[in-house]
Amino acid sequence: MTLPDDNIPTQAVPIILYEMQRWLEQVLIVNVPETNPTRAVLVKVGRFQDNPIDKNVIVAIQGGDLEDPDYKDGRIDNPELTAIRIKNLPVAEVGGGWAWWRRGTIRFHCFFIRQAYDEDKALKYAYDFYGRLLNAVELTPLEDLQDDYSEMIIPPVYVEGNSFYESGGPDKYIWRGKLSWRVLTWRE
Repeated sequence: MTLPDDNIPTQAVPIILYEMQRWLEQVLIVNVPETNPTRAVLVKVGRFQDNPIDKNVIVAIQGGDLEDPDYKDGRIDNPELTAIRIKNLPVAEVGGGWAWWRRGTIRFHCFFIRQAYDEDKALKYAYDFYGRLLNAVELTPLEDLQDDYSEMIIPPVYVEGNSFYESGGPDKYIWRGKLSWRVLTWRE
């Protein structure tokens, strides 16, 4: 697989990140009418660093978790990574490869500042966006992907957990969230 901008050899994590971005742009931007206040303005790989008032509904996808350095990738038999188990999945094959979890986070927000919604309307719009995002992440198509180092990506994306919370004040409501995900891969 070739990543968007050059001929640098690919690795599984960037493949996953860019496929998630492509899919989420389709579901959260292209498929949502421009007049819908829950339509995402930006879906990006990496950290969001722009003014959130100008880009009020965004999604930022990363490998790992910048707030938690212990949120790591690893073989599926790592005792710290056993929260999600797949029945009858071998950890490794004799003379073959190993099953790994690749993990990441998605940060997202709805900044309803300029819109001056009341709290109830802001909550409903925020959760409409949130529901669409959760559904889309789990449906990210990752079939038939392999990196240049023989690591195969095995769908689906598993959502490990997420948080979504309100801040702000009267007529200026802000909703922020973080979603933790993982994808199974097979390393040769």
